Amino acid sequence: MKNDYFYQRLVDKMQQMAVIPPQTVGPLTPLYKRLVPQFKFFPFKILIPASFVAIIFAYLIFGLKLVKLASLLQLSF
Repeated sequence: MKNDYFYQRLVDKMQQMAVIPPQTVGPLTPLYKRLVPQFKFFPFKILIPASFVAIIFAYLIFGLKLVKLASLLQLSF
């Protein structure tokens, strides 16, 4: 099996594919590395307050149209 050319090429290709360079997002990399573990282990700790703030901003921007849209969606589902 060690003399098999195809097998050796396959092993070389597998080793080449196993080398993955680290991902970077430019100057935001430190922030990314700090936020991603929190999203993996405690997503609701961040998502619930963020969704609450987004709803408040949407209400301030759209006003009563947002309430009418929510009522319409509740009636149709």
